[in-house]
Amino acid sequence: MAKKSIKDKIRRIKKFIILPNYLRRMKKLSIGGFSYGNNVRLITDGDDCFSSFLFDILSARKSINLETFIFRSDEVGWKIAKALVSQSKKGIEVNVIYDAIGSLGTSQKIFSFMQNGGIEVLEYHPIAPWRKYFNITFRDHRKILVIDGKIGYVGGINIGKEYAGKRFKGEGWRDTHLRIEGPAVKEIQFFFIENWYRQGGSVINPNLHFPVVSAKGNTMLMVISTRSRKKIRPVFESYYYAIITAKKSIYITNAYFVPDRKIRHAIIHAAKRGVEVKLLLPGKSDVPIVKYACRYLYNYYIRHNVRIFEYQKSILHAKTAVIDDVLTTVGSSNLDRQSLYTNLELNVMVLDDHFGRKMNKVFDTDMKSSREISGESLKRRKPSEFLIEWLSYRFRNIL
Repeated sequence: MAKKSIKDKIRRIKKFIILPNYLRRMKKLSIGGFSYGNNVRLITDGDDCFSSFLFDILSARKSINLETFIFRSDEVGWKIAKALVSQSKKGIEVNVIYDAIGSLGTSQKIFSFMQNGGIEVLEYHPIAPWRKYFNITFRDHRKILVIDGKIGYVGGINIGKEYAGKRFKGEGWRDTHLRIEGPAVKEIQFFFIENWYRQGGSVINPNLHFPVVSAKGNTMLMVISTRSRKKIRPVFESYYYAIITAKKSIYITNAYFVPDRKIRHAIIHAAKRGVEVKLLLPGKSDVPIVKYACRYLYNYYIRHNVRIFEYQKSILHAKTAVIDDVLTTVGSSNLDRQSLYTNLELNVMVLDDHFGRKMNKVFDTDMKSSREISGESLKRRKPSEFLIEWLSYRFRNIL
């Protein structure tokens, strides 16, 4: 029955022209492979995300692995920490990785609390300039949560109340996350465990982390990291080849959009060949220099028929794209040099027309809370504004 459903699904999506070329390129580069039989839940609300985190953490029976760029010591952070410790005290293995720079403002009390509660906590690339391989720019920007090796979360939401809504008394940042059940969770778990050992984590029992996982749905997806052993940048390549093989539409939502020349030219060439290209970017940002650097190239995009929308409702932190209504990417990777060339990131490529249409609806909803940027409005910029944008763009590109 499962084989039949897979064949039916492949038959249905063959009508999308992008797929043969894109999949052929991914296979040639040996970038992962699509996993079948998954159930994927789209999460676009911080309160729903944290409630789901807490429910699954407290439902765990064997293991919990959490990897995050930011682990704040605010109300949300303490709720997650207390839930993790309560499970650890029940004998469930709990492992946590947090990034030293991302969590720079976090009170060490929360990490000590978790360690005293039996959790092994690793700090990714501690701030230690005296160490031989210290590099302040190489960060762990992933957001991973795996429960019992059967449920996996991937996306852009860190552990902090800025992403939460009224329920958790947060700031309502707009972001996107995925909850996945099915065979693909094994791939998410693999990336966590690989990083765990690289950072000196203790040896773990694979039976607690890699159970036999049966099909939970009919969604095909591929889990990809920014780095591979073959000196290929999988997230970069997946974005690039999706863009150059697009035939109908490219809808990108990105918090820190300062792509390199190759991605930038691919977007422009797609628009020139008649592909509808829309960029949903932040009108408000927690990193102003990136916002200004992004705006420096607005006129360049608009001249080549790329439409730009700035989200106004809150800070936009999502990192997603939908290509030709069928290929969707959701993850932690921004479209800038830091994410694509330096950071440790994790994205999920979903190959599903139903999911693609769902993502398009989210994009349309977000555009209603956005304003379109026109060439005329750019002409009205003050010289000082343009100078700030130019300086920000130059500075950002040397980081």
